[in-house]
Amino acid sequence: MKKIITLATISLYFLVGCQNESRTLDTSKLTEIEMNDVTEAQKEKLPITYQAPSVKEGLSALPFEMTLPKILPFDAQPFQPPTINDMSHDGKQLMVEFKTFSKSSSGKPISLMITAINCDVETDPSSSEEVKLSSDVIAFYTNKSLSFHLDGVFYTVTYMNDDIPKEQHKSEIIDVANQMIE
Repeated sequence: MKKIITLATISLYFLVGCQNESRTLDTSKLTEIEMNDVTEAQKEKLPITYQAPSVKEGLSALPFEMTLPKILPFDAQPFQPPTINDMSHDGKQLMVEFKTFSKSSSGKPISLMITAINCDVETDPSSSEEVKLSSDVIAFYTNKSLSFHLDGVFYTVTYMNDDIPKEQHKSEIIDVANQMIE
């Protein structure tokens, strides 16, 4: 499921154009994930993928400010160090993913993934519900995710928790997003 979400997000990226930022990704503390079994031509078309050693170093490497939520609606492990995809190979057009999972091993696993893309991404409001976040930020809620633009960055919060009613899910994912804005 995680691979499908990641591939869908990367595919979405290729369908839209991104802005050029004056700052670039600081790769000095990141580890490049080697792509084996791909040709040089394929490497040029695929993003360069980095792994940060910690959440703090991942956030500080980004050329834009990003705030992760501190209070989650479930008993969660700390966020994992992020994966950062350099889509343009110059550190300017990025997609970053932060993930966390429930601590409990009993019952269905609960997960939260926050994806940030520093470009203009078009959303299809016809398949989603428009909601207003704090600071008058407009978001779009669809099934298990909430997407919004903030300061030139497109965020998607994906919250997988099948054990709660839809209205509770919607309320909890909005609370998570509001922490990222405030």
